[in-house]
Amino acid sequence: MTIRTKLLASCRLPIVLATFAGVLAPTLAQAQDSEATSEIVVTAPLEGSRIESLQGAEVLRRDDIVEQLHGGLGDTLDATPGIATTFFGAGASRPIIRGLGEDRVRVLQNGIGAIDASTASPDHAVTSDGLDAERIEVLRGAAALAYGGNAIGGVVNVIDQSIPTRPIDGFSLDALVGYSSVDEGTQGSAEIGFGAGPLALHVSGAARDADPYDTPIGEALNQWVRLRNLGAGGSLTGEWGFAGLAIKQTENEYGLLPEDPSEPGGRIEMEQTRIESRGDLRIDVGPFDRLDYGVQHSDYEHTEFEGDGAPGTRFFSEGWEGRLEAHHGGERLQGALGLQYSDVDFEAEGEEAFITATNTVDLGVFVVERYDLDTWGLEGGVRFDRREIDNFVFGARDFDNVSGSIGLFVRPAENWFIGGTIARTERAPSAIELFSDGPHLATANYEVGDPAIDREAATSLEVSARYRNGATRFELNLYGIDFADYIALVERGDVWWLDEDTDTSGFAPDEASAPAGADEILPVFNFLQRDATFIGGEISAATQLFEAAGFTVTADAALDIVRAQFVGGGRPPRIPPRTLTLGLEAANDAWTARVEAVDTAKQDRLAAFETETDGFTFLNASLAWRPNETWTLRLDGRNLTDELGRVHSSFLKDDLPLPGRNLRVTLLTSF
Repeated sequence: MTIRTKLLASCRLPIVLATFAGVLAPTLAQAQDSEATSEIVVTAPLEGSRIESLQGAEVLRRDDIVEQLHGGLGDTLDATPGIATTFFGAGASRPIIRGLGEDRVRVLQNGIGAIDASTASPDHAVTSDGLDAERIEVLRGAAALAYGGNAIGGVVNVIDQSIPTRPIDGFSLDALVGYSSVDEGTQGSAEIGFGAGPLALHVSGAARDADPYDTPIGEALNQWVRLRNLGAGGSLTGEWGFAGLAIKQTENEYGLLPEDPSEPGGRIEMEQTRIESRGDLRIDVGPFDRLDYGVQHSDYEHTEFEGDGAPGTRFFSEGWEGRLEAHHGGERLQGALGLQYSDVDFEAEGEEAFITATNTVDLGVFVVERYDLDTWGLEGGVRFDRREIDNFVFGARDFDNVSGSIGLFVRPAENWFIGGTIARTERAPSAIELFSDGPHLATANYEVGDPAIDREAATSLEVSARYRNGATRFELNLYGIDFADYIALVERGDVWWLDEDTDTSGFAPDEASAPAGADEILPVFNFLQRDATFIGGEISAATQLFEAAGFTVTADAALDIVRAQFVGGGRPPRIPPRTLTLGLEAANDAWTARVEAVDTAKQDRLAAFETETDGFTFLNASLAWRPNETWTLRLDGRNLTDELGRVHSSFLKDDLPLPGRNLRVTLLTSF
């Protein structure tokens, strides 16, 4: 059966498409294009409007981020179609895109890799969480042409003004303060800009403090957060573009769920220093008219403290990454040539270190071109990657990967864009997948890598249809991915035991066969390769219903779904269930009121070692008041019915539910 056939048969999305089309039909012909529809996506190598992206793209502006800001980066993006969260409590979450996470989703800061330890374990927080972000861009689907094989699932780019990209006229201020009831949490950020002619300077700070949050069944144990970051940067700006330098220091401390409710929980103390330089230069060299560059060095470390306060495992990640893009544009043909390089040292030390010191060097070169004939066009590209991984114990491996894509798009009528893309993407295994060997208490497993595993390759097909005209919009993305040699972490069948009194450990066929005095018994999970398929889609729509008392009332809906299975039987673990959001919004120049229901389905399509996760429906509401262009006051209510919700994609789903009823007030100013 082909990807296309499986996609349509399994997801049944055409039925939903017809339903949404029926809702929109009465208003499509009457809607007026009263606002600009071009929302530029700078993360894509060919910058263009979001509506004309050949892959699913989302842009969250500052107001959107503030509205969705909950916990870590994964939790903040969880409301975006096609994105789920790893949710490891209040302190750590990472985005999952279309069922793919970990080393298959690249999290960027201003277009360059974050260089932290968040892909190594779900209890490791992402160093950038959006609290001080100006915008967040998401590319759903393979973005490997621009960002390498470990963007096979997608890219999340957190963008701020640490390096000013535009002139500042004298003085500017962007500030946020907020309070949330569910965790008695406070959050705030402030960004101050100074400008004089071509010189622009920027100073920023952000903080979040939260106590253990309430759930419908009691207080979540040890789920507190203390986050601080400070940054400063400057740039020269002009008609020729900008170029600048910035430094940012992040400190994050958060509690971990205790293994036993009667025992104190541990904590993680994390810090990172990041030095970054970026520029966007207008040039005139042969066919090229723009040159973008970015380079950063990061020094990251965190310590995991036991419940008694004793320091345990420490993780270190230090390295740098740089990228250079040369762009050309014309009436019909535009494109970009790019070079990317990174060199990162990663190490863990301590009794629970499950990987030894590893150096990873990545080199990538790519070209992407778009030929546009107005009513139709072509887009495609190719990328070569080389990854060299050198482990202190197991030695060195190297991988040469080639990825490519070709797409066709048409504009059949005004305000419509329809496109399709076929891509083949190769991803080299990560150091964790190759060399891990030890107890991983965050996942309650003993994890075993395989130094002999090879690259995985994905052949994907994606079809998109988008319409936007004033307040009416419609978007459909359908995709199917065939993985050859998909790398999965699955249960091996035996257990690992530890006897602290005799300082011995070993493996046993099952728990009953372990020594009677064993203090720790963990199931063994190992990385192996199996062919797999992922199919699914996202669909969203919004339309203006009517106007009354000066308010415009709009209805919207969004659905996302993903199905994954191994060829020959079985399923990959922690695949997010279907989610459906239905919303109603009323707005005028000063007020915006919204109410929505977010329904998360039960997940009963399981890996062999998983259990079912019940579905739940959250009722959310918000009210925003803008007395002028400078101030915005928001009141947000989340999970107003105090429903019990558990995240299937979380390792802690059985022990740690989502927060209960929460009221959050925020004040945002910008001038």
